[in-house]
Amino acid sequence: MSSDRQLSLWIVLAMLFWGASWPIANILSNYINAHEFISYRYIVTTLTMVPVLWWMKLSFKIDLKSLLVASVAAVFLIYYSKYYFLSTKFGAPGLAGAVVTTLMPVLVYMLMMFSKQNKTQLKDWLALLLGIFGVLTTMNIWQFQLSDVVSGTSVYLLAAATCWALMSIVTTYVKTVAAATLSFYIYLMTALFDLLFFFEPTHGSIFAMDGVFWLNFLIVTIGSTTFATTVYFLGIAQLGSKRASVFTFLVPFFAVGLSVLFLNEHWYWTTILGALMTISALIMLNNIKLNLDNNQSLDKG
Repeated sequence: MSSDRQLSLWIVLAMLFWGASWPIANILSNYINAHEFISYRYIVTTLTMVPVLWWMKLSFKIDLKSLLVASVAAVFLIYYSKYYFLSTKFGAPGLAGAVVTTLMPVLVYMLMMFSKQNKTQLKDWLALLLGIFGVLTTMNIWQFQLSDVVSGTSVYLLAAATCWALMSIVTTYVKTVAAATLSFYIYLMTALFDLLFFFEPTHGSIFAMDGVFWLNFLIVTIGSTTFATTVYFLGIAQLGSKRASVFTFLVPFFAVGLSVLFLNEHWYWTTILGALMTISALIMLNNIKLNLDNNQSLDKG
């Protein structure tokens, strides 16, 4: 098996862990609150990123500008994590995962477009309309009244996607630090800020939790964050950003599938149809060519 194919299988596993984080957050919400989840998660993630950076032979050095960017990104990550957690606690985790993971890149593109960082063409506007319509279809928004749309879980979904999009754009201002190193500092600042300003332990010691909690907690910290992020960075380095980004389209389907499997969540054909529509829009926006010929490779971006 070629090294590219082996890496592709590892990336698929990473996407499985990313998708699993949505139903897992629902399970953990029965044990801890949102800011306990954020603090505990990013403390463990920061610690486990240390050997990863050492293994990748990356420096821990960071300049002041990059550290400030990491700090701003950490604030957005705190609020993203909070709304992501609440969307799974009070809504359907699979649906939340499908909506947020497909809405995030659409919002990133829209924000970059309006900030003049992207030149737009007619096909971009059509793709954006398709993406927005796809997200609305995923939410099966036609069954809601206006009061339902502007309150409750829908607000959490939009807030989570917006915070992630803003964090993604902020991090583009860092050019001199490796992505994995920057992620380490974002995780570190997230843990510090949440502990200092938001953390209120109300559910007792984390060490008193049962085996179900610890299994899911370790999966969402080491599996869904440290492992998945590291493998994705390796994928970008070896396969190129455009080719690696194609794998992220698996995340909403893993989120829905695992929620149906482990949480007995109901699934609807509109969820799958909407996700496919949005993914098609993202392929158009990013000019991704899906070439299945083994003798040719995708352009690396």
